[in-house]
Amino acid sequence: ICTMSKTTLVIMAAGMGSRYGGVKQAASFGPSGEWLMDYAIYDAQQAGFNDVVIITRKDLLNDMQEHMDKIWGNRMQISFAIQQPPADAPASRTKPWGTGQAILATKELVKNPFVVINADDFYGREAYVSMHQFLSNCDNNEPTFSLVGYPLENTLSDIGSVSRGVCALNENNELVSITEMTQIDVRDGLLQNENADGTFTDIPADSYASMNFWGFTCFLFEELENQWKTFFAKNIDEPKAEFLIPTVVSTMMKEGKIKVQLLPDGKDWCGVTYSEEKDLVIAALRSKIAAGIYPDDLSK
Repeated sequence: ICTMSKTTLVIMAAGMGSRYGGVKQAASFGPSGEWLMDYAIYDAQQAGFNDVVIITRKDLLNDMQEHMDKIWGNRMQISFAIQQPPADAPASRTKPWGTGQAILATKELVKNPFVVINADDFYGREAYVSMHQFLSNCDNNEPTFSLVGYPLENTLSDIGSVSRGVCALNENNELVSITEMTQIDVRDGLLQNENADGTFTDIPADSYASMNFWGFTCFLFEELENQWKTFFAKNIDEPKAEFLIPTVVSTMMKEGKIKVQLLPDGKDWCGVTYSEEKDLVIAALRSKIAAGIYPDDLSK
């Protein structure tokens, strides 16, 4: 008998928002005080996800619990994981240790195939539907991961250049590599990245970007733990070194341990890297509410 797996939504909400200037995961975007991640929870629930795990910091936990209680009550099972610095990390380090270490904090809570997203991005309903379909057919220890890809040109900003993970795929739409590029913009009609030395790299117009919408099975955790130990031992005194999930996945791909399926269903991404983008995202949400995609008040 083939049973559909249960699926979990994991939200990374422990970041510092340095470019944004403030705790953007707790900024109000919806007409009834909803945060951006409330729309993620709503979309995930509509798509069939069973529960939510939010990764946060100790100092944000009370506010988050209070807010989730107010909006969701007992309509969705929501639990919290705390990303904290390792006990033997230098006290001078203020920066969190990165998305890989954040996901490791959920190890005891996550028991199903799961999707991992950023708290401060809006991904669009299609992404959740596509990912839920993919994950519900995965065995929980299967070495098959997935990533929702967004057409790169749809993820650019009018305010400045953007950093994106640019995906290279094989003929089966499986990920071959992700290249982090930090100065992507359209110049003279061409999609380009400006390199550190002032030269430009052209990027194919039909490229997909990774917006950190990952699908994993629990196969990830053991490998994550091993890579983290190695990383931490090597970088304990580096004040800015971060243990990032794309690097973890890339290492596993190179070693032939996993396959990563690209799901080309990213339609509708918007995010707030810069505080000026907040109004654009609010306007986009208002038009979706007007179109009946979301209720005026997610708490009802």
